Amino acid sequence: MAEIKTIDGVDTHPDWSHVPAHARHVFLCTGPRCTQRGALQIWKTLRRHLLAHDRIETPGGVLLTRTHCQFPCNLGPVMTVYPEACWYGVRSHADAQRLVEVHLVGGEVVEDLLIKERS
Repeated sequence: MAEIKTIDGVDTHPDWSHVPAHARHVFLCTGPRCTQRGALQIWKTLRRHLLAHDRIETPGGVLLTRTHCQFPCNLGPVMTVYPEACWYGVRSHADAQRLVEVHLVGGEVVEDLLIKERS
């Protein structure tokens, strides 16, 4: 098993030189307004449910990334899913769990949680 080494004061590991296997990249806003609306707790729920489904950084799984502001702040916490380019407003732990089960595991867009473009 490879060991963590420190080079120039920075921990390194051979695995950290590769993009983890994944089918979807999920970005959750943890900017100031989304954090005030519970984004950090939503993050924990997303991660816990993805782990329960063995979908964290696995082939066919999800690369989960926290971001700063993604806008539109008033509709957050905001979560985007690629490659589908879906923008979701995630207001509760139930929303997060449903997004994991329906979209990230099941492959279906959760229409009622989508942030619609301005018309």
